[in-house]
Amino acid sequence: SQSGKSPDLVEAARTARKRGALTLAVTNDPASPLAEAAEVVLPLHAGEEKAVAATKTFLAELAALFQLGAHWSEEATLKEALWPLPEALASASQAEWPRFIEAFTEVEHAFVLSRGLAYASALEAALKLKEAAGLFAEGFSAAEFLHGPVALIEPGFPVLVLAPEDAALPGVREVASSLQEKGALLLWAGAEPGVGEALPAPKAPHPYAAPLVLIQAFYPNAARLALARGQDPDRPRNLRKVTRTL
Repeated sequence: SQSGKSPDLVEAARTARKRGALTLAVTNDPASPLAEAAEVVLPLHAGEEKAVAATKTFLAELAALFQLGAHWSEEATLKEALWPLPEALASASQAEWPRFIEAFTEVEHAFVLSRGLAYASALEAALKLKEAAGLFAEGFSAAEFLHGPVALIEPGFPVLVLAPEDAALPGVREVASSLQEKGALLLWAGAEPGVGEALPAPKAPHPYAAPLVLIQAFYPNAARLALARGQDPDRPRNLRKVTRTL
């Protein structure tokens, strides 16, 4: 949680802890109600999140969980990847996708696809296209996409693929190829070779870190797209900084 103030999350943590579960709060505010409700707190130290559509908090959460997984598993390659990860993210933040902005400025709908660990980044990218750019976008696992949503594909339908770097890559490439054959406007973002029009992103220091690099490359370009569509990415319509639901 970015703010640690959403009542539904706080109540869920309190209830789980009361019933004996080990609760861990990953939040940007270590003094928040969520942090107080949980037994263990993993602070993000991301600094103030000024944008309503939170971006650096999501990225910081992925980074924190990546570090936690690396140290918990004692996997040497994961731990080694922690050192070059900041440089990879800095490089990703400089990625420019003019073709993405050109292709998505006038459209009304789009799909964002990935698979495996990068599926979370596809969902986040689709959410940001809704929030910041005012574009109705849906994120799917490439495997799930064939179970229904593929029926909507027609010539020119825009599809953004966030290419994973792990074992999920061949399956994503196969689905992307089939969509291109159906006439989809396919944009392939990532370091691994793919199909469609390429959007550059640096190679991750470990395949499991690719979701972080991909979403970091996406964020600045999503902001540029929002501006191209006449939207203010820092002030999305109808949204509030903290959503209070219970």
